[in-house]
Amino acid sequence: MKIQTLIFGLLLAMAPSLAQGQALPTAESSMSSALGPNLPNLDGVFHYALTASEVIQYGYYQSGQTTYATNLSANAAYTGRSTARPFSVLFAGGVIFGNQAGQGTNSFWNIAASQGYVTRNWIFNVSDSFSYLPQSPTTGLSGIPGVGDLGSTPVQGPGAGPIGTILTTNGDRIGNSLSGSAERQISHNSSISGSGSWGKLHYLGSNEEGLDTTQVSGVVALNHRIDARSSVSVSGVYSTFSYGSTSSGVNEPDFQTRGLNVSYQRVLSRTLSFNATVGPQWISSSNSTLIPDTTNVSVTAGLSYGYQNWHAGVNYARGANGGSGVLPGATSNSVAASAGRNYGRNWVLGLSASYSRSTGLTQFFTGPSLVSSNETYDTVYGGFQLTRRFSTHFSGYASYTAVSQSFSNNLIVPVTQNIVDTTYQTIGFGVTFTPRSTNLGQF
Repeated sequence: MKIQTLIFGLLLAMAPSLAQGQALPTAESSMSSALGPNLPNLDGVFHYALTASEVIQYGYYQSGQTTYATNLSANAAYTGRSTARPFSVLFAGGVIFGNQAGQGTNSFWNIAASQGYVTRNWIFNVSDSFSYLPQSPTTGLSGIPGVGDLGSTPVQGPGAGPIGTILTTNGDRIGNSLSGSAERQISHNSSISGSGSWGKLHYLGSNEEGLDTTQVSGVVALNHRIDARSSVSVSGVYSTFSYGSTSSGVNEPDFQTRGLNVSYQRVLSRTLSFNATVGPQWISSSNSTLIPDTTNVSVTAGLSYGYQNWHAGVNYARGANGGSGVLPGATSNSVAASAGRNYGRNWVLGLSASYSRSTGLTQFFTGPSLVSSNETYDTVYGGFQLTRRFSTHFSGYASYTAVSQSFSNNLIVPVTQNIVDTTYQTIGFGVTFTPRSTNLGQF
């Protein structure tokens, strides 16, 4: 299970700083190491899995339409042995062969890598997360429903990065986030840390498919260990968001967020831990007429549970973000939960669910006056996967995912053509070959 712990820590360390307009103090803090080692126990093992699957979708391309696709995919992870220079890399990708006219062949690729350097008083880390996707990610390690990686590890998918929470379809997009951090121990119980991140969402086709978005964030934090189970930190946060032109050639205004956060972490028991961050968030822009100066509240909170064959977690986030390539800035409230259960050596059940509500920051002229667009998106998705071992290295799975998104505004304005405005369902089943695994569900 060590590889599962590593992958969980790797993706969570990369995702939060780009998930909201305010980046959070990084998880590398030595204060958190008092709660349980910040750096995972590295096993120096390479794991990989190969999967062939069939996916059936209802209503994805058109309401009431049933489509089929054949997928070939792979997952791989490697961790080095060094605790002074820890390195880890994770890959999930594959090819989707559409079985009907108009579907074509698509591919999806996700790779995340992290390199650390640890000295007596310093901790340095550089990480990068890259994704190439034909649609917005939902469930599973790769974000593509039905390909067999839901429940394999308790991780957030690429949707936690710059690609965001509002769902779009039928548009190839690249999401990349690069981050670096440094922490200096200044006393036995205190440290100071800083981090910076750069994120990019880029659509490869027509600019009608979505808004290219660039985000740059910086954080400076003072961390303190209260006792062996608790730590607290205070951080200053600054982020900028900029955009490419729309399909009509209009340049959207850039905007910035500034914040002051207080964070608290607590190990409640051997099986339960809690973390929360809250603080004011000030929003300003290059065009205060379209995006007026406002004050918001940024919040993140999480609860995680792990005991024997169970793992589960729930997370809440509120704050400004880049708008998911749909809106030129948005404020979102989102809740995500996941759970997994091993039943003996031969069965694994994985569950995942998410809800988000995103509202645009921009206001427009209606007649002689300015009004808020009230452009709001409600997104819900969830799924489960049941995996069964056939032999030492072969297993089979069946999965189900449901997605629903609706939007509304009080203006008669065009919206991005490929925004999901329907409910669709995905059923997947396939066979997985895992030559290096030691546990079912551990690719």
